[in-house]
Amino acid sequence: MLLLIALANVDVFAFGFLPGFRGYPAEQSMLDSIFTMARMVLVDGRAFPLFAALFGYGLVQLLQNRGSAEPARSSRLLRRRGMWLVVIGFVHGMLLFTADIVALYGLCALVFAGLVVRLSDRGLLTVALSLVALALLTGAVRGLPAEALGQAGVVTATPTIFGGDVVGALQARMSEWALGAIRLFGLMPAVLFGVYAGRKSVLTWGPERKRVLGLVAFTGLAAGIVAGVPSALMAASVWTDPPIGIAAIAGTLHLAGGYAAAAGYLALFALLAATVRRPPGLIVKALSVSGQRSLTLYLSQSLLFLVLFDPDFFGLGDRFGIALNSAVAAGVWIVGVLSALLMDRLSIRGPAEVLLRSLTYWPVARSAGPRSR
Repeated sequence: MLLLIALANVDVFAFGFLPGFRGYPAEQSMLDSIFTMARMVLVDGRAFPLFAALFGYGLVQLLQNRGSAEPARSSRLLRRRGMWLVVIGFVHGMLLFTADIVALYGLCALVFAGLVVRLSDRGLLTVALSLVALALLTGAVRGLPAEALGQAGVVTATPTIFGGDVVGALQARMSEWALGAIRLFGLMPAVLFGVYAGRKSVLTWGPERKRVLGLVAFTGLAAGIVAGVPSALMAASVWTDPPIGIAAIAGTLHLAGGYAAAAGYLALFALLAATVRRPPGLIVKALSVSGQRSLTLYLSQSLLFLVLFDPDFFGLGDRFGIALNSAVAAGVWIVGVLSALLMDRLSIRGPAEVLLRSLTYWPVARSAGPRSR
């Protein structure tokens, strides 16, 4: 998951090109076009709902770990967690990455805390399906040409507070961060679908469910790939100057395909988990300890991308194309995995996870007072 997120985010740090469909460069080499098409059908708009679904899944696990706590207390816990995620996401946006998603997840937790605790499975699915229309609308907007979205000029690097003009940089970053809140509408249904999947514990289904998981994995990923082809052709500059209406439809299909692919990836992960031997090998161990520190690694990816691409640091943003950016993303992910292995060897928990847990439970722990052993 962190690899998919790195691939989805790396180009946001790049600059110095004329934007085309979905922000990809309007002019690309053949190799870059191949990478763009692959990422469009497998990563772009697919990692986003998948990460959201896993966040919803995690909310259910959080509640299950608390046992039979009353609904009101459980709702307050989710809201506290959501509030601090918004704070962490805001700081992340101001310092490192304005296209932050942590704050969006926090907003989802704030909005849906009561629904997650109280709604039945049918009610949860009803609310999720009713929000899909808004999500599809955001897909149509993302499918519009760069000129229609006011992105006709050459992409420039977003100012950072490290460049000297702290006030100006914060103003620019706050505007970008706030504008990104529109992505919340594309996120909310995925979070609720993840909550439903968490209630059914789909990631821990036994061998008797392999056929169902296999069917969902195949059909979901196949549908996601097919639905993403029109947008992929446009993003790779193979299909140039499509009519606005066609581009909007392609954007809608791309988003719908993202939801299908997210379900496929989720089922695929469950199938892979069912095949893990005990004790796990090094690769599975590395992925596991990385997942335990996912927030820390997500934030550290932004830090490394900023240092590598921003003109205030190494300034590689205008030198690489899509293919090399993809290689950099994979390299940053590998660094994160190796760091997680080292932290696990040294028995160090993820700093961001420790901070979030401390902030979430601080009022509870303070009111409870010292415990006796």
